[in-house]
Amino acid sequence: MSEYPDYHLLVPTERASFNTCFYCGCIASEYDFAPPLKYRDFFLSTQEPADFVKIPSCRECFEHLKSCKAGALEERRVYAKKKLAKKYEKALNIFEMWTEEELAALDFSLSHSIAAGLKLGLETTERLNFPGFNYEAAGINHQVHYHLSASFDVFGESYSSFREALDYASKAYRIPKITLKEYYAEHGNSFEKAIHAVHQETAAKEFQKQLTTLCQQFAKQHKQSVIFVHKQVERYLTEDDTLSISQALGKLYDERIHPAATRKR
Repeated sequence: MSEYPDYHLLVPTERASFNTCFYCGCIASEYDFAPPLKYRDFFLSTQEPADFVKIPSCRECFEHLKSCKAGALEERRVYAKKKLAKKYEKALNIFEMWTEEELAALDFSLSHSIAAGLKLGLETTERLNFPGFNYEAAGINHQVHYHLSASFDVFGESYSSFREALDYASKAYRIPKITLKEYYAEHGNSFEKAIHAVHQETAAKEFQKQLTTLCQQFAKQHKQSVIFVHKQVERYLTEDDTLSISQALGKLYDERIHPAATRKR
């Protein structure tokens, strides 16, 4: 009789998947339980959703899942993936930010360090993308249908991985990868929205820089307070968004500076 009669062993239906961690594809050395053994009585008494399966697991996923209380196999799979992503976040960032071509341009010591991160990042990405495998439990065959994101789109260009899309978008639109990645996360996981946001912010900064420079030059030329000139020009621009900075400065001269100078004569 089984040591755990309420649980059914999850057995791969294909030989290639024997001794494989269901969660990440590494070599299995442990068994995870869904639900955890210490919560067995709770799930039996409450009838909360639980699969009652014994799952081949690698040591690392097994350790991560010790803190997971979920009784469903899918919930535990998601939990294990999140833990792996968190643990290897630095390596994943390196994998997303660097390519082999960029690596070749670095000096040896930095190249060696980045290369190690690339390798670990690639391995982690493969583990995170591992879909599981078809299995049999309690005499019933189960087909696994975990689908990864089909593509990442960048203004009509489609890529099968985030890394490829990030590399293309960074080069095509001249935005540093680290900046683009942050904006991507902040703008609905959309490259198009992220690129628009970066360009709008860049344009706004360039406008403010130009505004400050021209107002300072104008104030010096006409012996006016820089703060006064800046505020008046901003008011003109707010009232009429068709004006350029130069036109707003011209309006300030015609309406305020020149009349005041004329009165003093």
